[in-house]
Amino acid sequence: MILNKLKGFLMAEGIIALAIAIAGVSLMALVIGEGRSIEQRMELKTDRAYAWHILKKLDLKEVKVHDRVYELRGASSVYDKTSQETYLVKK
Repeated sequence: MILNKLKGFLMAEGIIALAIAIAGVSLMALVIGEGRSIEQRMELKTDRAYAWHILKKLDLKEVKVHDRVYELRGASSVYDKTSQETYLVKK
């Protein structure tokens, strides 16, 4: 009788430990994936601001930054020829 209770307790403890480990790995993967996504968005935003600054300062028609070609559009906008979109650059 005591052996059955001990086996049951050890089984329950093992299941709980496995559930905690799976939750931890899932959470870590989610955090790392979201961190990379934020990093990519910030890099693109920084590249656009850099391209705008270079285009304004050096009076160029277009500039290539990290495999993307940018053109100056208006006073505070850049056009990304790669994605074919215009982005507003905040000063």
